Amino acid sequence: MLDLKTVLLIFGLVFLLLLATRKVTRKGKTSAMSQVARERVAPADNPRMTEEQFNKSWKSLSYLMWLAAAGNLYMMYNAIKGALETQSYILWIDAGFSLAAAVIAVLIWRLHLRNLVIAYMVITVIPIMFFMSTGHSMDGIIRLFPLVLVYFAVKPVWEYMDQQARNAAQNS
Repeated sequence: MLDLKTVLLIFGLVFLLLLATRKVTRKGKTSAMSQVARERVAPADNPRMTEEQFNKSWKSLSYLMWLAAAGNLYMMYNAIKGALETQSYILWIDAGFSLAAAVIAVLIWRLHLRNLVIAYMVITVIPIMFFMSTGHSMDGIIRLFPLVLVYFAVKPVWEYMDQQARNAAQNS
């Protein structure tokens, strides 16, 4: 069980990450709004975000994807360490889900596909539901942090993810 200092440290780090993400998204919105005000109204068939704006936004938010992948790898390490000590097959399954989530987080960063985001959510939520239902709520809550990071990385660019991937494929 985690002691109070560790829980407060985790909470503090997540809180700082949330504040930093909020600042980055606000900065991106204000710069985008000022650019839109300068350019006036664009034709209705053009997207609100150009490919250049998408790439710039994704570049500034992509560190959250790497942080989520690192968090999943850390959870995998802890699950394997616990499985070796206790010989619990449940922890081996958890390690497998954590590895799959880390791989999908890297693929999201690279490919920008909505389907991968949904797959990441499913692979992350299954262990959370399991740990919450078995009374290990702290383990379930800890697994929410990478999911929240992915949410904050993907939310500002969600509408344009598949569109930009198609544009990149057409340009190649």
